[in-house]
Amino acid sequence: MLKVFEYRRQLKALKDEGTALLLKAEEEKRDMNAEEQKRFDAINSEMDSIEARMDQYIKVNRIPEEQLRAYEAHRPDPAPANAPGPFRSLGEQLLAVRDFYTGRNRDNRLFEVRAPSGANESSPTEGGFLVQQDFVTTLLTQTYDTNEIPRRCRRFPVSASSNSFSMNVIDETSRATGSRWGGIRVYRENEADSTTASKPKFGKLEMKLEKMMGLCYATDELMQDAAALGAVITQGFTEEFGFKLSDEIIRGTGVGQCLGILNSGSLVSVPKETGQVADTVVTENILKMWKSRQGRGLVWIYNQELEDQLETLTLSIGTGGVEMKLFQPPQGNQVFGTIKGAPAIPSEVASGPGDVGDIILADLQQYLLVDKGGLQMAESIHVMFTTDETTFRFIYRVNGQPMRKSKITPYKRTSSDFYVSPFVALAAR
Repeated sequence: MLKVFEYRRQLKALKDEGTALLLKAEEEKRDMNAEEQKRFDAINSEMDSIEARMDQYIKVNRIPEEQLRAYEAHRPDPAPANAPGPFRSLGEQLLAVRDFYTGRNRDNRLFEVRAPSGANESSPTEGGFLVQQDFVTTLLTQTYDTNEIPRRCRRFPVSASSNSFSMNVIDETSRATGSRWGGIRVYRENEADSTTASKPKFGKLEMKLEKMMGLCYATDELMQDAAALGAVITQGFTEEFGFKLSDEIIRGTGVGQCLGILNSGSLVSVPKETGQVADTVVTENILKMWKSRQGRGLVWIYNQELEDQLETLTLSIGTGGVEMKLFQPPQGNQVFGTIKGAPAIPSEVASGPGDVGDIILADLQQYLLVDKGGLQMAESIHVMFTTDETTFRFIYRVNGQPMRKSKITPYKRTSSDFYVSPFVALAAR
């Protein structure tokens, strides 16, 4: 059926060109010159040919005129000439995918963004069609931009020829002399007759790409409105992919998914205060978490249910009884409040009050996310056949873990159980 609208777009373009020739001559109060007349006659001849081919196509495919009118009423305008891909909207592409697999129409634009070589495009389970690249970019950009936790992480793409990621990182577990950078040491000239050679120690950070998958069920009624479908898909999947990534960054197991901060060997867990009431946060908790920090891009991530407690925390200044609030509300154009000058971000993926992870201090630039390509889309009319729904499947290959594998022993310390890390959490209360 989409072929009919291609014919109609061609006719409209020719009609507009012919009209422009007539209007130009009329405005200049003259007849068309020989060149203009020749082009005008060619336009009319070409339009007659297109109309004949379109009529034949409609007759051969037995498409009733009322169906054409109903279908056209829900079609978006064609993509502009400078559009980054063949489809104007995600909804338009999803509609074309549905029509292809149901045998209603073969839209050749799909094959401009088809699955990689070797995949079977005739079977949704063996490749299907790729989401047009600009839609992929929009989906992934919004996934990261609208979710503060993934957005602040360090992100690396994996090349098309690889399904895993490997990177050398400094294996540093202590800041003691001889251990910094895993073993580098320097000397003053008079400290030793012969300077001992030293070198950094490296560890391997390795990750295999894992699939993150989402399904969308679209009713036949919704399928008729390509613009609405694209909006629903874009908002729904960007938010859900972002939520899933955020949750895994916090508590992922590392098995078939990201390794979360709370399950990492680099986590510093600050114990509760003696006699501290369950499910509470007190000033001493915040100060001890801050003391264990390492990193410059620090943010607080907390369960919003704790906000009333955080806003009442104070710190005594001097001996005059002056108290300063630890939690400062947003100022000016700030989106988030601050604690000790670092952004404080409420997040629904933070643990419930009293559980480990209800408040976290993290330098998310030291959390690494790796991904490959964009979203791959496949479609089926069989999964939800009984409810007249079309199923779209999206797959995003991504993994992540902290760049440090262990917490760090400071250069000088008094307590043997004091460590620093880019990731600090308050223990259960």
